[in-house]
Amino acid sequence: MRKLSTVKKTCTPSAFNSRAGPAAILHSESITKKGEGTLKLYEVNQQLEELLIQLEPDPETGEVPANEEEILEKINTLALKREDILQYLAKLSLNTKAAVQSMKAEEKRLHDRRVRMEQRQEHLIAILDRECGGQKTDLGIATLCYRKSSRVELTDEEAAFKWLQKNGHEECYRIPKPEISKLYVGKLLDAGDKVPGAERVTSTSCYLR
Repeated sequence: MRKLSTVKKTCTPSAFNSRAGPAAILHSESITKKGEGTLKLYEVNQQLEELLIQLEPDPETGEVPANEEEILEKINTLALKREDILQYLAKLSLNTKAAVQSMKAEEKRLHDRRVRMEQRQEHLIAILDRECGGQKTDLGIATLCYRKSSRVELTDEEAAFKWLQKNGHEECYRIPKPEISKLYVGKLLDAGDKVPGAERVTSTSCYLR
């Protein structure tokens, strides 16, 4: 059997557009060639498998198919299409990862800015409160107002808990569920101990670099 061609084929620039929108992501497992229809990745894989079966020698005579050259050409074409699709998906994945990292950085920047603005607003209100002496005051563009509110402060949380527990007020407190340290349980398992309800699970993840 002849070896398949290893000629490389580059993708069209549009397939690697770094600003691929939602539509591109929605159809990320397909690619369109000029003058051809759209092929999805699973369709390419399926056609490749069918062609490889056709390329197998006759099990009785050992003869290779008469149209071997034609089959090899089709396999090469599909292999290149599959490579293009996989390269496009890898590019899309890297672009999405970069976008997520950028969003995280922007979220942190906005969060930090919001905290600073909230602190500034509280400071300005404190100045107005001090200058107005706790009195409702018309400031022209706004009125400084006051409203009463109440909250519960626990001056001795342990004493309060004991009293509530003793007098049957379970609705007033929560006992946290025990938290198991997977790190130390893992050490026990690695040492050969059998821990009921716990097991060491090995998994494999893939990533781009």
